[in-house]
Amino acid sequence: MNILRTLFSLFTPPEHKAESGKKSNHLVPQRRKATSSMEWTSTKGKLVIIGGNEDKIKAKAVLQYVTATASAQCIAIIPTASTYGKELGNEYAEIFLAMGIPKAHVIAPRYVGEADTPEYLAMLQEADAFFFTGGDQVRLVEVFKGSQAFQIIAAKHAAGALVAGTSAGAAAVSDTMLFDGDDQGLRKDAVNITEGFGFLPFVTVDTHFLQRNRIPRLAQILAREVNRYAIGVDEDTALSVDSSGNALVIGSEFVTFMAASGITSSNYQHLQRKDRFSIHGVSLSFLAAGARFHLPSWTMVE
Repeated sequence: MNILRTLFSLFTPPEHKAESGKKSNHLVPQRRKATSSMEWTSTKGKLVIIGGNEDKIKAKAVLQYVTATASAQCIAIIPTASTYGKELGNEYAEIFLAMGIPKAHVIAPRYVGEADTPEYLAMLQEADAFFFTGGDQVRLVEVFKGSQAFQIIAAKHAAGALVAGTSAGAAAVSDTMLFDGDDQGLRKDAVNITEGFGFLPFVTVDTHFLQRNRIPRLAQILAREVNRYAIGVDEDTALSVDSSGNALVIGSEFVTFMAASGITSSNYQHLQRKDRFSIHGVSLSFLAAGARFHLPSWTMVE
């Protein structure tokens, strides 16, 4: 990983590549004016946001943390984002059972409406922790958003249940969720957005972050003014967020915090689609394992 190369890419956009199979924007959130602090909405549940590709074989530090933090009797594993579905769900179920969670349900609806089957709703009612796997975050949100199943998850999280997600499952915790645009992050409208689950207010989450050179994707989120804050989580790394917005970095790499509050100039709004844009004043912080961050004030805790 070369952080300097990643930062340099912000000012040296990659050459244009042909697009194929890009998804169109779905529900587009409204622009928000950047401020120095966010209006934090407290819930009793904790979030664990994992950057993907977490160790599942050796120390399993991130998944061990999820297990210990959940203190669950039953965890619901939701692999809807993945094309492997129940196979991936069963893999995570075996890991969590081996780590000491007494019971695990695999809930793998594939289509809108399928999550509300009586069998799945009963499983969700029994669960006291929830884990979303990686894959396609758009599929995940489309299947669950607005369903009775999601209402159960949201209500239990508000009452204290842990919600964790890796890769796509982590990106989905955002209120404004991104997808696509990896190689064209500094071209206007190359990064697509839609509504996420909204567990993390005013923040867009990206994953596999420095490994896949995704700083430009979050820079575009801030330039578009659809969210004030952005968090990029590296692979085998997680950000644990408690009910008061206190965050702790777990794992082997970094969590990147980006904010629009310092932006003094950007030409994004005046350009045509796919034009390269310029932006100045994006706030960047890189936090390693053990570092703490207070989200409501957007400051590192010494």
